[in-house]
Amino acid sequence: MTSPDPNASTILIVDDQERNIQVVGTTLAAFGFDFMTANSGEQALERVRNRIPDLVLLDVLMPGMDGFEVCQAFHEISGMEGVPVIFLSADDEKNTVVRALEGGGVDFITKPFNKAELLARVRTHLELKHNRDRLKELLTSREKFVEVMAHDLKNWVGGANFGAKMLVEMKASLPEQAQKLSLTIDEASGKALEFIEEFLENTRSSRVDFELTRKRIDLAELCRESKSHCETSAAAKGIEIVLNVPEAAVFVDSDRVAVLRIVDNLLSNAVKFSPAGSRMALSLDQEPAVLTVEDSGPGFTDEDHEQLFQPYTRLSARPTGGEISTGLGLSVVKQLADLLELVIEVINTGRGARISVKF
Repeated sequence: MTSPDPNASTILIVDDQERNIQVVGTTLAAFGFDFMTANSGEQALERVRNRIPDLVLLDVLMPGMDGFEVCQAFHEISGMEGVPVIFLSADDEKNTVVRALEGGGVDFITKPFNKAELLARVRTHLELKHNRDRLKELLTSREKFVEVMAHDLKNWVGGANFGAKMLVEMKASLPEQAQKLSLTIDEASGKALEFIEEFLENTRSSRVDFELTRKRIDLAELCRESKSHCETSAAAKGIEIVLNVPEAAVFVDSDRVAVLRIVDNLLSNAVKFSPAGSRMALSLDQEPAVLTVEDSGPGFTDEDHEQLFQPYTRLSARPTGGEISTGLGLSVVKQLADLLELVIEVINTGRGARISVKF
């Protein structure tokens, strides 16, 4: 296992006892680590607002803000989300350790600590962080590459589709075989363009690493808006979307953009897999708040349930109107629901599928 370069890592030491800071700082400095210090929770927050560290060594018992409060406050500061926090404390009671780990700490070291143990844990968590950061960079680069390629493909396929349409329009002057071939090229390139368009849209919408803005939102109004977004595609297949929503507002604290994306994805997915001329429903229960989309499609098999929310997964059912499916819609729903701490329930009704989102 290759260790990260210590000189590339900065560690924040937070302790109200100057002697403890000196001991930890001397230990880290001896192995080439860069560090900064804070003797209170308030000072620690000031430090990280000016410079984001790679790791934090945090005392639990301090006057003013204790370690638990400081750790919670760290997570509300942009850039600190992925920074590991190791608690250092003389209080090794089981409840203290559990509270530290459940409160966002990645590790707990009891004072007085063994220097070799401290260094080993610091190196381990730094390496894990560097690996996570590197993986995030690689995924971002891959997404950008794929999107660029898709854009180029869109231009190339679009050119072929335009040429095919021109040939179809002048088919009267073409031999019979050329007419058939031009129709085939027009249909195939049109489907390819549709797939690329949906792929690009789903790739953009699958990026859920945005900053959530929680505020009071009206779910009833949001449901009516989402229904309007899907009415055109539903009408093209003769599908009726029944809206069962209270007339009065149904307020929850959540991110409006993220919730709207969840409902839009569930509705558009239901339209794709429902048979023409069928009926589907978007319902909202008030207490507790539960959004439900129910369709008349084929539902999900046992095998489908095992991979329902995996990206780019082809399930057993196919779109009923020849629509394109990239296999990203339900994956986006699950990622957003997890971020918002919502519960998703999927049930086969015998007449279709019912997916509920519980707030």
